[in-house]
Amino acid sequence: MNKSSLRRQLVWPYVLLVLFVSVTIGWVSYRAGEEAVQTLSQRVLADMAARIGSATEQHLAGALTALNAAAPDPRTLPREQPFPDDLAVLEQRFWTASGLFVDINNYVYFGGTDGRFVGVDRVNKDLVELYWREPGAGKRTVYAVKAPGDRGRVLRTDDYDPRKRPWYVAAVRQSKPVWSPVYNDFSSQEPTITLAKAVRRADHSVAGVLATDVTLRMLTDFLRTLAISEHGVAFVMDSDGVMIATSGSELPFKMAQGAPVPRRIEEMQTPLIREAYAKVLEWKNREAGGEAAGENNFTAIAGSLEIAASRLGQKYGVDWISVVVVPRSDFMGGVTRSVIQSIFIAAFCVIAALVLGLSLLNRVLNDIRQLTVAARKIGDGEPLPALNIRRRDEIGQLAMSFSEMEHNLRIDKLTAVFNRASLIAQIGFLRRQLAQKGGERPSFALLFIDLDNFKTINDQCGHSAGDQVLVAVAARLKEAVRVSDVVARYGGDEFVVLLKGVTDADAVIATENKIREIVEEPVQLEHGTAQVGVSIGWALFPQDGEDVDALMKIADQRMFDAKKSRKVGR
Repeated sequence: MNKSSLRRQLVWPYVLLVLFVSVTIGWVSYRAGEEAVQTLSQRVLADMAARIGSATEQHLAGALTALNAAAPDPRTLPREQPFPDDLAVLEQRFWTASGLFVDINNYVYFGGTDGRFVGVDRVNKDLVELYWREPGAGKRTVYAVKAPGDRGRVLRTDDYDPRKRPWYVAAVRQSKPVWSPVYNDFSSQEPTITLAKAVRRADHSVAGVLATDVTLRMLTDFLRTLAISEHGVAFVMDSDGVMIATSGSELPFKMAQGAPVPRRIEEMQTPLIREAYAKVLEWKNREAGGEAAGENNFTAIAGSLEIAASRLGQKYGVDWISVVVVPRSDFMGGVTRSVIQSIFIAAFCVIAALVLGLSLLNRVLNDIRQLTVAARKIGDGEPLPALNIRRRDEIGQLAMSFSEMEHNLRIDKLTAVFNRASLIAQIGFLRRQLAQKGGERPSFALLFIDLDNFKTINDQCGHSAGDQVLVAVAARLKEAVRVSDVVARYGGDEFVVLLKGVTDADAVIATENKIREIVEEPVQLEHGTAQVGVSIGWALFPQDGEDVDALMKIADQRMFDAKKSRKVGR
């Protein structure tokens, strides 16, 4: 590695970059802030619109769950169960159904074809109201009760006929749950929507309509709990432009003849809502024209406003849209102040960055040089040198992983001895030592070892047993030689041992005999034992030659000669 060129390539671009940033920091900061705020605001608004939709759908889902608790869907039952129109039985059921989601759907009721009516309304934790009308009765009675069957205190009576209510008319001829249009509740006069479904007797005749309410005030109260922005607003509307709920101070309904009536969006006085509605209309028109088909969410910019909308409720039978609109100034307010502060901070940061950056670059360069030397030594087959790199960043992690890399590159995964590539690298290192003039010439011996009868073990006992034998043989070879010697799996059932510092044949033969004695001991398997023989050929440097490749061929040939002689001896 060219030290001076690497330093130049790293240092000078860094210095020029820091100087450039110091000159353009103000403009870049403002532009980056503006773009970041725009991107972030769109994501935040889209996420908020989706969360509003999800929370609103929980109200709708709660209504469906309450109905199914009182009268389960026949498709979910093992056998058909006719609906019981006995008022006392229904009272008991409604106590349970109205308690499932007390904060969302706390009122469940039934109106029969003969005018009977029963409903349980959990007004709060201390008050439960029971609405009761016998078949053919002229009045409905409202009780304050504490348990099913309680008729202790009468609150009022009224002229209520369920068959004339919008929810009854909408559902009585339908075969599945339906949502009523927005209407004013009979008792509270608040704008309300009702999920209702017709229920049938055993003879499949209509017994009446089962229903539960979602008041628009409840949805508005929920939206007002959301932290949107200082001047932002969120609202929910239906597909016809009727306001369902809003987080703003303007109510989603108006008073007409003493009763609240839902507003249309065009009647809302809040400018943000009206401008956002114009964008929603454009989206719906594109959808009608096929340009935005299948899109359930959209974001848009209208002048200084950021807008996001999301469809909701289709799977529960309503077609509503949740909309969030925020003035861009709510997001951009701090950007200008940040730019001015950044200009002053930048001057200090430039100086500090130059001093610290150059020192860090020097440190990084020194560590990279150490890693380069280590990588070259691993490639040459030399032992990994000690790395004096104490860092917790990526370079430090790379330094810590070098020993693991060395292990993975050099070690055979099955036998845990050196692999063929590592052996060749180490022999290559010996070859380079031989090529050096004036250096100390190494002395060593190569033992080429081939297992006898190994194929028979594989064929008779399976490859798993063969693997166990290879692992045992590798361990025994390491046991038979010195720590400084090299044991490598050359391939299949062939191993090579590199004996370092050996100068005479007697030492090689002694090691050969020791290897044969240890390796040829029976190997314990999961089921029985196995025994292999070893055929060994060796070559000694420099007696048998001074070329490493030639030594390998000599050792390999002697191994084959030994194998033939062992077969003849048998």
